[in-house]
Amino acid sequence: MSVYAFGPFILDVPARHLTRDGRRLAVPGKAWQILLMLVEAGGRLVSHETFRARLWPNIVVEDRTLTVHVSTLRKALGAGTADLIETVSREGYRLAVPIRVLPDTGPPGASASPAATASTLAVRPFATAGLATAESYLGVGIADAVTTALGGVPGVMVSPVEAVEDLAGARSLGVEHLLEGSVQRGAESLSVEASLIDVASGRTEWRERFERPRGDGVALQDAIASRVAVSLPDSPFPGEGHAVRSYRPQTADAYFLQLEARAHLKPFTRLPLIKALTLFEQALKHDPDYAAAHAGLASTYLLMASTAMLRPLQVDEAMPMARRHALQAIALDEGLAEAWAALGRVKMEYDWDWDGAEADLAHAVALNASSVEALGTLGQFLSAMGRHDEAIETMEQARRLDPRSVATLQHLAIVYWMAGHADRALAAVDDSLKVLPGSTRAHYGRMMILDQLGRREEAMVERLATLRGLSIAAGLAEHVEAVAIERGWREAMIVWIGLLERTNRWEGAAQQWMALGEAGRALDALEHCVRARTTYLCFVAQNPCFRPLRGEARFARVLSALGLDGKGGVGRGPR
Repeated sequence: MSVYAFGPFILDVPARHLTRDGRRLAVPGKAWQILLMLVEAGGRLVSHETFRARLWPNIVVEDRTLTVHVSTLRKALGAGTADLIETVSREGYRLAVPIRVLPDTGPPGASASPAATASTLAVRPFATAGLATAESYLGVGIADAVTTALGGVPGVMVSPVEAVEDLAGARSLGVEHLLEGSVQRGAESLSVEASLIDVASGRTEWRERFERPRGDGVALQDAIASRVAVSLPDSPFPGEGHAVRSYRPQTADAYFLQLEARAHLKPFTRLPLIKALTLFEQALKHDPDYAAAHAGLASTYLLMASTAMLRPLQVDEAMPMARRHALQAIALDEGLAEAWAALGRVKMEYDWDWDGAEADLAHAVALNASSVEALGTLGQFLSAMGRHDEAIETMEQARRLDPRSVATLQHLAIVYWMAGHADRALAAVDDSLKVLPGSTRAHYGRMMILDQLGRREEAMVERLATLRGLSIAAGLAEHVEAVAIERGWREAMIVWIGLLERTNRWEGAAQQWMALGEAGRALDALEHCVRARTTYLCFVAQNPCFRPLRGEARFARVLSALGLDGKGGVGRGPR
């Protein structure tokens, strides 16, 4: 294990650090292994066969999987390094710069100045006081589009829309700059009065009016994003200019329809989700080659297949559609992080293609390290693979970007729980309840953890809160409570599990049967999960609830069907 220097990079293998000109870079797992193999080869060719044998022993993977991981590595190394890794057609890859092994004492000057950090920014939804109700989506929509554009700018970390409410919230988040503004739409024009604020001092660095023809929303969002990008310290775009990647759809209607569709994705409820589906489809009728609309449609179909949403569409219909639109988006714009993240989720939740999922999710994060969605999905994947430290680090990065995201906090709780940190998992759930009091999903998550800890009375309180929050369970909370009082906890649990099974929440049913000590019934439920391809099945090998099933032949068959046998072992117990 050595320290290597090549080009502007220092690779510290024992510390697992890669720096460029003193600045530390994030390199995902497989990309890190590829870089290490290239450096150790000292400039010699590393063949495709050598990569496959070391990275995926005893597993057949597509050639494209290696290509995607190499592309992820190139993205992680940053701009201006396109020729650093040489591709030898049909043979393999090699580093095209001299490589030096540094002394064990570390690179010269390593203790000098601290590593540089990215510029940090938060974006508030733009105010829409002067707009008609039907156009109020523009406030969130344009701000969200600006955020996405800035997420692809090197050296910028941008928190998503709604991560902060005001300047005080930006200070608590620890970001350096805050962008806010207001939208106006006239008979002939669309405008945003925007301000960039220095968070520490509260000083407005600039306030400008951006105005474009009424139908040219893309030009408006790009102008705002470019102005912000060139204003930040250490901007890679000195002076004024166009600093963001963009695509102008064939019609203005296509742009505004996909903006409105994205606003309907945010509530995470069924009716807005169906509306989003319709709006994305309408956008694609106006422009069949609109990559952002294809990516949004892929994200929509993923939600349609989710057991947490009670699957408005059957999984075998929704998941192939999600894959189709993600691939179409990538074919049109291979730099679209949302599309790679959606494709990775399909491979994780539906195909059980773990290596393909890691390649696509890591690539999504490399394309947009500010994407909370991509980070959150990658964190869940790492947790499911038993790579708990990496999973926690990734999920905590997502939380730093958006501590008000209920979904991120609840997924962080899952990751801590799978790692055996029950107290931290409960703390994350509690944080989500502070953001969204009464969240049914939060009460459900607390219940599962408390049952695993044997805290039955507290778990029952959370179970009743969950039932009261379910529209499909009117009056059932009172019934379960009465059964618990009259016939005991066990009988009440059986009534509750019956509801989980009737509503196809089979992973939950399996965990609750384990809380009752009914291993056979839990295995029945898990086998049903495999047949139904339920959403959170990827966690089976790591879930502490299922530790007592180790050694059971039926459980081994479940893991084998999923390809999870040998993926990090069964999860650790709570602590």
